[in-house]
Amino acid sequence: MLVIILAAISTWLLPAGQYAKLSATEEKTFVVTGPSSTASLPLSQRTLDSLGIGIPVEKFLSGDIRKPVSIPGTYQSLEKHPQGFMEILQAPIKGIMESIDIILFILIIGGFMYVFNETGAMVKGISWLAATMKNRMPLLIGILTSALSFFGASYGMAEEALVFYPILVPLFLAAGYDLLVPLAIIFGGTSIGCIASFSNPFSVIIASNAAGINWMDGLTERLVLWVVVTALLIWYILRYAARVKKDPTASLVHRIDGPVASPYPTIQNDATTSPKLELQTTLLLLIYLLTFLTMIVGVVFLKWWTVEMSTLFLGLPF
Repeated sequence: MLVIILAAISTWLLPAGQYAKLSATEEKTFVVTGPSSTASLPLSQRTLDSLGIGIPVEKFLSGDIRKPVSIPGTYQSLEKHPQGFMEILQAPIKGIMESIDIILFILIIGGFMYVFNETGAMVKGISWLAATMKNRMPLLIGILTSALSFFGASYGMAEEALVFYPILVPLFLAAGYDLLVPLAIIFGGTSIGCIASFSNPFSVIIASNAAGINWMDGLTERLVLWVVVTALLIWYILRYAARVKKDPTASLVHRIDGPVASPYPTIQNDATTSPKLELQTTLLLLIYLLTFLTMIVGVVFLKWWTVEMSTLFLGLPF
């Protein structure tokens, strides 16, 4: 609301103006809409080139570009239309009406994640992985960091990762590391994943929808970025963890708080304390992974958009 109010104040202070807009229609024509006129043009690359729009015509034909595009060199000054109190109140309603498809997608994927988290499959899967790999801690660090970074990059995991602290903190303290190692794995992994998001609906898809482009544009580059930054984070954590393991006084926790005695002196190594990954949990984790892979395949090869993606996440909990 503060942003809307600032925008409304700007309409009183800034000069008004508008570019002519170009959009593609279902009848395979371009429509140019100006402040006072509308014209139809052939849907061709020649039209785009003549207007100085450096976009391949295939982007319009495939539906990758869904919103009007400004035409360079067509800016015109207009009479001011200052926005008042009623316009401020109506702005959120109009915004919801114009973006209802992406809003429903966010609500539905949020419901999907809630239902999945309520099954406990994610916690059980991480617990099983931690217990299975507890004698190979460097490898466990790499796997957990990659997994949490993937969750952050794929659907925007953030607060959900809090449940993993009680699982991983005792494990890494008992293995001779300090508190910063599990913190770096959980918080660092999800944060790096969100920074390098490749299908995060809360950033990538919303931003693409606002720009009127397909969120698959640049997917390869974002995947490469995700791999690079995740690898750098893993290297950094492994380097720090090895230094702490070799010399506990090198820990940043030790430097600030002094010696911190671990309440978990040893790791129980018997099979009875290791959780088992049940068939139901395995199937739930598989469904979770396949859901996001299906979404990507559908968008790439089947030209899915918010309706189809929302249907996918709505149907999977059933």
